Amino acid sequence: MNETELVHSYLLNCDRLSLYLNKDKPLKRSDSLRLAAILKRRISGEPLQYILGRSEFMGLEFKVDRRVLIPRPETEILVLNVLERLGVPGNASVKKVLDLGTGSGCIAVSLAKFMDHAEVMATDISCEALSLAGENAALHQVKVRFMLSDIFGALKEGFDKFDLIVSNPPYIRRRDLQGLCREISFEPEAALSAGDDGLDFYRRIIADAPCFLAKGGVLAFEAGAGQAAAVRKMLLAQKFDALETIKDYNGIERVVIAKRGIF
Repeated sequence: MNETELVHSYLLNCDRLSLYLNKDKPLKRSDSLRLAAILKRRISGEPLQYILGRSEFMGLEFKVDRRVLIPRPETEILVLNVLERLGVPGNASVKKVLDLGTGSGCIAVSLAKFMDHAEVMATDISCEALSLAGENAALHQVKVRFMLSDIFGALKEGFDKFDLIVSNPPYIRRRDLQGLCREISFEPEAALSAGDDGLDFYRRIIADAPCFLAKGGVLAFEAGAGQAAAVRKMLLAQKFDALETIKDYNGIERVVIAKRGIF
C-alpha cells in the first residue's frame, strides 16, 4: 500500500479493499483530527512507520518505534536468500541460529517463523530494542531467546555453536551521518554508525565468528552500498569460502553469504 492507503486504513482500522469499497464515506471529526496530527508529524520528516507504530517485513507486521531501526526491503533480501540457500522449509539440519544486532527482531522472528525446527537466539546492545523485539516475538507466537550482548560479548567460549549466524549490522560511515535524509535522523544512531569506514562491525563479527560457528555453518550479512568487496576480503582472510554476493533491487551488492565448504 502507498502512504495514503496506509494512513487511512490505520485510521479506519480496515484493509485496503474495504478502504476503496467505502471511499465515499466521510471521516468522523475525531478521525480528521487524528489525520491532521499524523500529517503534522509526517511533514516534520518523521517516518510513517514510527507514526503508525508498525512496519511490514517478510509478509509479517512488526511493532516499531524510535528504539529500533525500521525494517527495510534490503533486509528481506538477506532473509529470503538465507532461507533459500539453506533449503528452508524442509531442512532440519539447521538447528541453532544467531541474529546479531537484532533491533526490532525482524530477522530473528522471521527466521523462527519459517524455520520452526530451529532454536533461534538474538543479541543486541540495547535493552530497549530487546524489549520491543520480545514483543514482536510474542506477537508472532515464536520462541526466540534474546540476550543483552555487544555482538558475541555475552556468549562464553564453549557455548554451543551455531549453524547460521546472520546480521544486519550498522554500516554507515561516521562522516556520512549528517548527510542522510531527514527521515533517517529519527532512527537510533547506534543502529546506523560504524566508524570511519563503516566496516567496524564486520571486522568484529568476522574475527570472532569462527569461535561460534559450527563446522560447515553459514555466516550471512547485509552490506552497505560499495562495502561487499571489503566484506568478502575480510571473510577470505578468515578462511571462509563458498562466498556469494546477492544484489538488491537497484543492482547494489547487498548480501554476502559465506561458509566453510560448498553450499
